[in-house]
Amino acid sequence: MTVIKQQWSVFLIALGFLTRIPIGKVDFSPDKLNQASRYFALVGCLIGVMCAAVLWLVNQIVDLPTAIFVSMIAGFYLTGGFHEDGLADVCDGFGGGYTTERKLSIMKDSRLGTYGTLGLVSVLGLKFLLLCQLTNPMLALILMHTLSRATATSIIYSAPYATADLNTKTKPLANNMDTLSLWVIVLTTLLVLMVLNIVYLNILQLLIIISVCLVARQLLIKWFEHHIAGYTGDCLGFAQQVIEVLGYITLIIVLGNSHV
Repeated sequence: MTVIKQQWSVFLIALGFLTRIPIGKVDFSPDKLNQASRYFALVGCLIGVMCAAVLWLVNQIVDLPTAIFVSMIAGFYLTGGFHEDGLADVCDGFGGGYTTERKLSIMKDSRLGTYGTLGLVSVLGLKFLLLCQLTNPMLALILMHTLSRATATSIIYSAPYATADLNTKTKPLANNMDTLSLWVIVLTTLLVLMVLNIVYLNILQLLIIISVCLVARQLLIKWFEHHIAGYTGDCLGFAQQVIEVLGYITLIIVLGNSHV
């Protein structure tokens, strides 16, 4: 029972870290945050379910594109734009800096620059257009909110944290992952995929989407290491957003049907 209570506490830390959902008083520590990363895919699934629920409810009143737009806004409020912030910071840093130190310095600047603005507008606009093309955007939201967070979080296990950033971090970050946590991510993601296999996609389609996510993961790791010799929390947010969009593109291709 103690183990269950401890893991529930770790899950709440994951929930509080990735969302603005109140979790009450929880005993927080960097070690527990590192453990909490094992539940990021599960929290992603919860976010996807909530965004899908908003989409369905609003769609009972207004047209689908408007409902999708409202569900995206609900997602921003739910997460506090956590991953979108990382996307913008990476675009500003990698686009405006010439050295590793300068890139990391720009990424820590709270101001939004030209590259960050362009990145946000491009990704969010593309996400909206892609969701409008899917015949079942609700299930697509659940799938990609889960899979994108699982894939992005797994980067912690495989890539080094940017050493130049170690002494200047301003945000708490899960920057260490053990094998057990990786397996928890894999198993919880597979559980969600098994359910979606029944109601949404066949095995081949799922394998194609997983393959796209894994290839994107490896390319992103190489790209991050090229720029800053590792990754930061902002890089993980960037990865989540990019992989989510790639997932929607892949869904349109493998399903072969859309509203257009």
